[in-house]
Amino acid sequence: MKPFWNFPAAAGGTINSINNAGIETFRGNELDSLTREICQNSLDAVKDESKPVIVEFKSFRIESNRFPEKAELIDVFNKCETTWKGKNAKIEQFVEQAKYILTNNEISFLRISDFNTKGLEGARTGELGTPWSSLVKEAGSSNKGDSSGGSFGIGKSAPFANSKLRTLFYSSYDMSDFKSHIGVANIMSFEAKKNVNTLGTGYFTNIENSTAIEGLLNLDPTFQRNESGTDIFVTAFDPKENWVEAMRNSVIFNFFITIWQKKLVVKVENETISHENIGSLIANLDDAIEEYRHVKDYFKLLTSDESIKVPYPKKVYKKLGNFEEGEATLYIMKGEDLNRRVLMTRKAGMRLFEQNRISGSISFTGVLIITGKQMNQVFKRMENPAHTDWEPNRIEEAPTEAKKVYSDLRKFVKQTVQQQFQAETTETMDAFGLSDFLPDTTTVAGEGEDKKESLSLKIKSITQKKKEKPKKKLKKKQTKENFEDELVDAGIAPEGEFAGHSNDDRNEGQGKGGGTGNEHGEQGATEDGTGGTQDGKGEKEKNKPIDADTRYICLQKNEGLYRLNIHPTKRFEKGKLEFKVVGEQSDYILPVLDVTSEDIQITSIDKNIVRFINHSGKKPKNIQVKVDYEQYCVLEVDLYEI
Repeated sequence: MKPFWNFPAAAGGTINSINNAGIETFRGNELDSLTREICQNSLDAVKDESKPVIVEFKSFRIESNRFPEKAELIDVFNKCETTWKGKNAKIEQFVEQAKYILTNNEISFLRISDFNTKGLEGARTGELGTPWSSLVKEAGSSNKGDSSGGSFGIGKSAPFANSKLRTLFYSSYDMSDFKSHIGVANIMSFEAKKNVNTLGTGYFTNIENSTAIEGLLNLDPTFQRNESGTDIFVTAFDPKENWVEAMRNSVIFNFFITIWQKKLVVKVENETISHENIGSLIANLDDAIEEYRHVKDYFKLLTSDESIKVPYPKKVYKKLGNFEEGEATLYIMKGEDLNRRVLMTRKAGMRLFEQNRISGSISFTGVLIITGKQMNQVFKRMENPAHTDWEPNRIEEAPTEAKKVYSDLRKFVKQTVQQQFQAETTETMDAFGLSDFLPDTTTVAGEGEDKKESLSLKIKSITQKKKEKPKKKLKKKQTKENFEDELVDAGIAPEGEFAGHSNDDRNEGQGKGGGTGNEHGEQGATEDGTGGTQDGKGEKEKNKPIDADTRYICLQKNEGLYRLNIHPTKRFEKGKLEFKVVGEQSDYILPVLDVTSEDIQITSIDKNIVRFINHSGKKPKNIQVKVDYEQYCVLEVDLYEI
């Protein structure tokens, strides 16, 4: 029977508009989503695990009269236009564009082909639950194994988001040597004939139940498939950005571990990304982009002789089963200016997310890879549809135990880092000149070398003293000398002869310290403990202090860049943050250069004071701040309601 476009009737069911939930999931990030989902799906269908899966992205153009049953599809869009005219502006715009594309002389395509894969098994029968049926016919369905990347059946919508016709063609050569093809148009419902509406999804087929057409579909004149695998033809592929560069960077960012392990090779147009050149490609990533700097840290870890491999210990759980020792491996390494994060992945090797807040004092990087069958199964069930987090509540029959499973893994990561590296960071250091201020513990003057000084552990008496009310102290104006001393006491080592930052003394040395040398009066907490500012005229700003849990991490030492997480205990509309350097005797103001945050609206930055409007109530606020100090800094951040 001659192939045709079949749009099944809704038969009184749902009328579908243009906003398909699966496609909209990837809208705005189409190329990265396409790269992630395609490579992951191909890895899940590997035929011979001793060889790499090869994925190829290749663009081409064909004359529009070669588009399968083009006239029939144009007629479908005409019916869509008639059905929705005056009812939905977005549909009208889409239909107008689709008709324009189909009536042009040429149409652009993207061919996505994989090799060393099984093809779309089940295409011969169309049986429910087979890979072919899950991909082509079923909605929200996935039959992948426990170690696979996806489990929601949403990723198959990513190619549609990259087609201006929202139309794909699948061509498959499966393990049984069955060759087949089918087209899928994921558009919107329309009135096919009077009072008969379609579901909105149509199939290029040769039978009413929309099964596959036997034989391969060869739209790309430069390509011929001779082995098992799948080809996806994305119609009207016309991205606005440089798609080759975007896909190359996405492959490197998301799959560098898999490529380094020789499990994946990706070809984008005329470029090849493999284990042979992944190192040089990572080295060429833009250092100005924070995520790319992290990739460099992780790859350095994986390829370094100094990295440490720690297997995950055996775990026993009542409802979720047992994890054998080594079902996950943590790779960690200590070094200068590393990202203090651990990249989390599963067996598929695709980047998931980073665990941070592990240590603010240890400069390290890490990668955790889950490889065991049982552990992969449990964490796959926790994974969200976007593959960017593990959410224990997704395991509905045992959410409490799932939380413990995840908590145990996080504790393992944190404790391993601290146990391996904490001792190195807390080693004592002989401070030059400090011995002049310490007693000689070997002998006591005048009593000979045989007389040793000792401390007695015997308690002679216990006295109780009444606690005196502390007297208020006027804050002394800081000097450059005591400021430098207190920074050293706090563990901050200034460079050069001076750490001050006053207008008068800044050029006397090479230091890049955090002092301000404020010429207009001090700024900091007021005497009444309410916080605020004091200028040379003695004016005060009354504020209400707010208790908050504050954490911070240094992102870039040389640029004075920090990330803060502030969790207030109450709601408020307007607030103020005061930034200080913690000293031994007192605190000193820390000039703020820039602040960015999606959780608050910055209204002003005045020296060390940041005023803002609070849009997120009591929720934690993630803030990135740049301070005028280029060394590690012990911060104190006070929060006030104004």
